[in-house]
Amino acid sequence: MATNTVNTSNTASVSASATGLTAMIAMIIRELRANIKPLLVWSLTIILFNIAGMMKFEGIAAGNTEAVRQLTEAFPKVALAVMGISGLDMSTFAGYYAVLEFYVGIMAAVYAVALARNAVLREMVDGTYEFLFVRPVSRSTILTAKFVAALIDAIVFAAVNLVSSLACLPMLGDGSAGAEHGLDDGAAVIWRFSLWLFVMMLVFGAIGACVSLASSVPSRGAAVGNGSVIVAYGAGVVYDMFADHDASVVARILSPFRYVTPDEVINGHVPVPFAILAALIVIAGFTTTYLVFNRRDLVSR
Repeated sequence: MATNTVNTSNTASVSASATGLTAMIAMIIRELRANIKPLLVWSLTIILFNIAGMMKFEGIAAGNTEAVRQLTEAFPKVALAVMGISGLDMSTFAGYYAVLEFYVGIMAAVYAVALARNAVLREMVDGTYEFLFVRPVSRSTILTAKFVAALIDAIVFAAVNLVSSLACLPMLGDGSAGAEHGLDDGAAVIWRFSLWLFVMMLVFGAIGACVSLASSVPSRGAAVGNGSVIVAYGAGVVYDMFADHDASVVARILSPFRYVTPDEVINGHVPVPFAILAALIVIAGFTTTYLVFNRRDLVSR
């Protein structure tokens, strides 16, 4: 009799686990389908942006590089910082690509915040939590499925940027001209910036998820999430303007865009303190999101 009870219990446990896994996979697929249109739009935007950017550098490489340097130096420091050019040599591929990735990084941050916001607020905004929570799974499982889907979308975003950049690299030429403009190491530079881009998406995703769910009003949470990108951009501009001052470390802390500077990415150097800070933000942001998600009233007011 005891053996039969144990077998029945084990069977029920296995059945519940299988049901939970099936439900989680279904939710991941549902989220991926819901996110497919924005992902396609962002992917097409990144591809076109990289093609246009590479074609522009092709013209720079074929022209007078010294004139490009002089033109860049003629800009005020604040203008260079705002455009993400501060301290970079636009006549080299690495310096030029760093500027391209500065703008791609801003787009990636906005997209990461949107992914995180949709993961934690979509059903609250649409009023469909009642439908979602009839599934035999916990809130943590539901949130995990949503984050897995968001992570897949982030990986695809970074992969599209990587592949499109690498595909455009041959149009810039090779040989002695390529060596002069730093194209010999172009692929390595692209790989490093793609990794930087993905880490930035994790950081801003953690921030976006946390602040979006912490707000009592969904629209306000979305505004705060997007505001974090603006603050990070502004702090990055301040850091680029005053990088030679001790006080600039405060601006750097406030700007995940500058946890690893363009020069550090190009050279493959990662400052350990800021790498730890980025990891702490990701861990703290997602941990807080799980805690709040499991406790709050999910009915939209």
